[in-house]
Amino acid sequence: MRRRHLLIGALACSLLFSGCSALKISTADGDSGPGRIGISSGEQDPQPEESTAAAVPEGMEMVTADLGSECPIEMSLAMDSSWSDGTGFDGYQLFSKDSGAIITLNCNEDSDESPQAVVDSAKRQMFSESGSTNLGEKFGSLPCGQYWTFHGDLAAADLRAVDSEESVMYGVVAGISKDGRLYKVTVDMLAQASDTESDQAFAQMLPTVRIDDQELEAPDLR
Repeated sequence: MRRRHLLIGALACSLLFSGCSALKISTADGDSGPGRIGISSGEQDPQPEESTAAAVPEGMEMVTADLGSECPIEMSLAMDSSWSDGTGFDGYQLFSKDSGAIITLNCNEDSDESPQAVVDSAKRQMFSESGSTNLGEKFGSLPCGQYWTFHGDLAAADLRAVDSEESVMYGVVAGISKDGRLYKVTVDMLAQASDTESDQAFAQMLPTVRIDDQELEAPDLR
């Protein structure tokens, strides 16, 4: 018992002079059991961080676009099996449905002076047709660039409208600096306004778009 008391006293003095934030001491009360000393920082073990990544919607899976060797940027999004993998070549891939809805992914070198300039230029042109409306948007940054996510309605006269009919559009535009070059990458999701099934699917798919495995913030799609 004397040895245990001396040891506890020594640790208490150490606490006094060392300035430690906390010291937890425990002893065994058994007749012959040695004293047990535990030192704790006083802080609780950190809790694991919850992932904020958008969940892949039920019935869909992540698909990575094949944009060829000329594009050093990886682009992916979730989609279901109803989308057909159509035309594709360096810097471009098309997915389509029987309803006429399409998804295009593009990656090309750009002549603008900066990633932000790429986004600004695209924003000036998008929804510029009379009757086309931007319904929601978000802006954000990536390790090597800037991005813009959006959704809106397209007038029938808009060049992007499906079969010259009023359409819905969900999309991403990003300016990315990589390997000493500036790239413009885009995701366009387009369907006729009457195609409510594709419209609802796009609202689920847009938050899943990834650029070089980086999550993008989507506008409020409720």
